[in-house]
Amino acid sequence: MKQLYLPLLLTALLLAPEFLLAQRVGRRGVNAVNTTAAKKGPVYNFTLAQLLGRWQEVKRTDADKNAQPVGDTIYLHFTEGDKVETRDGTKTIMRGVAFIDEPGNILVAAADVYTIGSISETELLLLDDDGTVHTLTKKEIFWRETLGKNAVTDPVLDTPLDPNLADLTGANWTVYRRRAKPGAVSNESVLIRYIKSIKDNGDKTATAELTFYSKDKTEVLPCTITVVNNQIEVKSGGHSWLMYVYKVEKDEWIFGDHKSLLYFAKPL
Repeated sequence: MKQLYLPLLLTALLLAPEFLLAQRVGRRGVNAVNTTAAKKGPVYNFTLAQLLGRWQEVKRTDADKNAQPVGDTIYLHFTEGDKVETRDGTKTIMRGVAFIDEPGNILVAAADVYTIGSISETELLLLDDDGTVHTLTKKEIFWRETLGKNAVTDPVLDTPLDPNLADLTGANWTVYRRRAKPGAVSNESVLIRYIKSIKDNGDKTATAELTFYSKDKTEVLPCTITVVNNQIEVKSGGHSWLMYVYKVEKDEWIFGDHKSLLYFAKPL
């Protein structure tokens, strides 16, 4: 009988190490980790070389893609190496170092930190921590760099044109300069900043998106543009502006009233 059990006992002892090894998954309280199957995070390939040049904010939206006012336009100027100049609206220029931090989509520009959404040759999307999306476009030169450096020679603007809304259709305009007579602009004045996505309805009316501001706030709302005799009337959010048009060309639109306040606009 003992001779019968001896071969079985030897077989069991030979198989025991493999059985124990198969059952051992680690110490109690420690989860087994399969390092070969570890998941990798997303890989970003953004570089400072892609950002070289001047970038100016042209649009701002919240996390739900609703348009937001741009009262402090972001300007970023990346130069050779890792140098950057930043400016928000009319604030002092900040100069510092730029770099892209882990995991490869965090942009540190002087004192500002953003998450990069995307970069193309002409457009840059930057995100704030609160979900705000800043859309910037590539510029050869900032408008603010031309103001104050170049002498401005004002044309004689005393003969308005007959408004033709078709000349404005499809364009996005930003007011880069105002010329006002003394007393024409006060703390209570509501001023135009952007007129975007103009669509001519063909019956002397058009629709657009208007950004306007006063001392207290900036608003972005739909607007209507109507030809009234030889003027245009812009209405939005309970406000209205009745203005003449003095120039409409592909690179400049001048409107307002030469006796009080004129707007000089350029395409975005």
